[in-house]
Amino acid sequence: MNAVAIGPLAFSADRLSVITGLIVFMAVGSLLAARVDNRLGTWTTSAALSGIVGARVMHVLTHAESFLQDPWQVLAIWQGGFSSAGGFIGVLLVTVMLWRKAPPAAPWTIMPLAAGLFAWVAATTLTDGSAAPRAPETSHAVLAQGETISIADRKGRPAVLNLWASWCPPCRREMPMMAEMAGSNPQVDFLFANQGEGREAIATYLRQAGVDLETILLDPFADLSRHYGALGLPATLFINPDGTLSASHLGEISREALAERLAALSPQDRTQTE
Repeated sequence: MNAVAIGPLAFSADRLSVITGLIVFMAVGSLLAARVDNRLGTWTTSAALSGIVGARVMHVLTHAESFLQDPWQVLAIWQGGFSSAGGFIGVLLVTVMLWRKAPPAAPWTIMPLAAGLFAWVAATTLTDGSAAPRAPETSHAVLAQGETISIADRKGRPAVLNLWASWCPPCRREMPMMAEMAGSNPQVDFLFANQGEGREAIATYLRQAGVDLETILLDPFADLSRHYGALGLPATLFINPDGTLSASHLGEISREALAERLAALSPQDRTQTE
């Protein structure tokens, strides 16, 4: 999966690209504020904040039904969930205001915008990983049934593979939602692969948490994390019926992001799961 580790922190490639673009945008804006017009510094800050808020608001409105079930999730920005269209509208509004109040300074806004866009594209290109690995042929023991499952051998069904551990707070937060989504999407195999813990520790945690998961794989040596290049937990991988990796998500995943990934199955994949 496309992810980058910086010291103890791990970022998904797309988030790191956006952060890089924002940093360059702010830096160029600050430089122009010192050299050209100090109002450009205020514009840069306002544009960044307006873009972020606009991107989040548009995302929330697009998935209003999901957020109405749990309104507090609107504040869970660490899960991701931003609309590029909303971000563009937010930046545009602040830029129009600058054009009206300070026409001489307005043309200089092109430089920070262009620099930020270039940095975002460059970071996206540099962090774009190699071909995604296919599902591993090795088998993993199942916690409850006393059997083994090979992720590569699932009778042509798509799968969601969640890598988790009981000591991981984001894993614990997302698990009830993941269990609910697994129950409402029987056409997809949801596989919860515990990373590095023993059978007794896993069973104790699930019993205390009151979470009911159908298929829990034991991966005591975190082989799946190494296979897919997951730099942190939780990590959620979306696997096509042929075993190829369709998409991945590093960190806590939201209900709407999970629903979007499930809906993105190709028509051929849907036919195979009916």
